[in-house]
Amino acid sequence: MTRLFPFEIEKGENTAMNIKSVIVPILLVISLAVLPGAALSDAGDNTPDGSNSTEEKTLSPTLNPGLNHLLALVQPDGSSVFNMETIEPVLKFVASPKDGDRVYVADKSFGASSAYIEVDLNRSMSDILKISYNPALPTYFVTPSSVRLGYWKTFHEGERHYDGLWSLLPDLESPIVVRGVETIENTPDIHTGAYYKYDLERTMILYRHKGKKVFVSLSQQIGHSLVGKKGLVLGDDREWNYLYSGEKGINKMGLGWVDSYMYDSSSIIVFFEIEPGLVRCAVFKWLRAGWKNINMVKNHHIYKGMKRFAHDYKTIIEHPSLPGTDELAAAWSRIESMDLETLKAINRQYFQALEAHYTGDKSVSSKWSANLLKDHSRVDTSDVHELRSVLVVEYLKSVLGKKPEIDVQRLYAGQ
Repeated sequence: MTRLFPFEIEKGENTAMNIKSVIVPILLVISLAVLPGAALSDAGDNTPDGSNSTEEKTLSPTLNPGLNHLLALVQPDGSSVFNMETIEPVLKFVASPKDGDRVYVADKSFGASSAYIEVDLNRSMSDILKISYNPALPTYFVTPSSVRLGYWKTFHEGERHYDGLWSLLPDLESPIVVRGVETIENTPDIHTGAYYKYDLERTMILYRHKGKKVFVSLSQQIGHSLVGKKGLVLGDDREWNYLYSGEKGINKMGLGWVDSYMYDSSSIIVFFEIEPGLVRCAVFKWLRAGWKNINMVKNHHIYKGMKRFAHDYKTIIEHPSLPGTDELAAAWSRIESMDLETLKAINRQYFQALEAHYTGDKSVSSKWSANLLKDHSRVDTSDVHELRSVLVVEYLKSVLGKKPEIDVQRLYAGQ
């Protein structure tokens, strides 16, 4: 089986460590680039005029040295030195109680729109790493409503593989750092239908803070994204069914001509063990995106897109029917071993099922969307990553008790 995430691990000394530049694929489920307008369709999220109804609160400037220090660690030159004391105020904030009626945002010194979100996960740190950061699973496995594709782009010669960060937890004494580059393509935005492909510098750090396990995952977008393309969310977003046209533009009345881009995005994700079996996942996110070099993203856009992710991530991580990682890895191995023609044949069945399911649905009420639903020729121009991603999501639906469009387990079993 091809390993999707070969990576080099470097151990630090004391509380500081030099981070070497090693380009590797890395799974980061929550630090996705949130698109303009990405939102859950929850009643009460917006005022009648479409503005954000939740009051914003600027993060204390005492967090800025720690946040800037973490963002410096993901720069491509790899020259920064990790220091645990510098980020201690950030950890204290993550562990502290929050005002649930407010959206926390960074101050303007960071030069981009921003938001913060946290979610408590009733799983051990070991379980979270096994499910979310496992070389034997595809990067997008736990992000079906946020990330379409995630895979390594390139890596340095001489890298060595490591089977799993979780195996280091029992004897973790000094920080462990993993660095690399990942290619991401996200799912269509709920309101604009736009989706984007881009590369991210990644840095991951695993260490202990006063006896508690901490995992930090950092990202920085490399240049501008590819031009935004028109996609479609079919039905309820939580059904995880999407169409990708390959056509540039935005699927919004009067904006089909727009050449939109993600200009810059960065994130800090902290997994902090509050107590055994309870891990808080906290995300600090910055984003600039739009067209004509104008940033169209507001803080509440980012926050709502993060809510979209957090709901599904928590659901998957905590789901009582989620199989063990050995079973998940075996399922992925079967999908990964399929030849191209088999993948195309199964994808054609999938798109036929989508057409039968959503014809007449309000989500395909326009002529363009109706034609896109009927056009199955995209299978012939899809690459192997795109074809596999459909099967991954369909498999995930089946094991979580959702209604899949196709029975992947029966198909890959050849029954």
